[in-house]
Amino acid sequence: SLAVCEAKVKAVTIGLIGDSTVAVQSGWGPAFTKRFDAQAKIVNYAKNGATLKALSGKLDELLQLQPDYVLIQFGHNDQKRYDTQVYKTHLQSYVDRIQKGGGKPIIVSSVTRRSFDENGRIVSNLVRNEKYSYKATLTDYAKAAEALARELNLPFLDLYRVSIAHHNEIGREESMTYNFKEGDKTHFNRKGAEAITDLIIEELKNTIPKVIVYLKRSKPADSIP
Repeated sequence: SLAVCEAKVKAVTIGLIGDSTVAVQSGWGPAFTKRFDAQAKIVNYAKNGATLKALSGKLDELLQLQPDYVLIQFGHNDQKRYDTQVYKTHLQSYVDRIQKGGGKPIIVSSVTRRSFDENGRIVSNLVRNEKYSYKATLTDYAKAAEALARELNLPFLDLYRVSIAHHNEIGREESMTYNFKEGDKTHFNRKGAEAITDLIIEELKNTIPKVIVYLKRSKPADSIP
């Protein structure tokens, strides 16, 4: 019977670690958390402005909770501070520590920024500003994340690729309805977070179907815009 079946699913802890695009205030983390049933405990250790290097101590805190899986999504801030080789090294350190703690690391490429070119396609530019010199495009960091996942034979969610495809499909105008605030093409309001969560869950179905058993049977009603 269904009741017996449900009882057999043991509780799971899923950790999230990353930057502001995952974090509670303006990321996809809260929408993702709401999709799971009571058997799954989602712990979000993502932080605004975070790089892999800066959040190293937070990873140690997360690992004390002995998560079964940890989704790692960095890149947006890392590209302002160090090159893709350093990024890859830091990412590998996270992977090693998660595995040592008995968890399964899941590498997630960065969600795209919503910058469109004159043809209405998403574009990954080298940003110039006073404060930081960007070391490479976000595309380069997504590729570095994928390369590491391949080398180490780890599950990889290509959120960068699928989020670009999603925004190209819906177009600039609809894409701007995801903005956390006017003109913010990086972070998400609730609608944006739900849409990105849909993409992540689709990817999870293909990559780690084991996690899918913990999803609520239907999307929460309050998520319908």
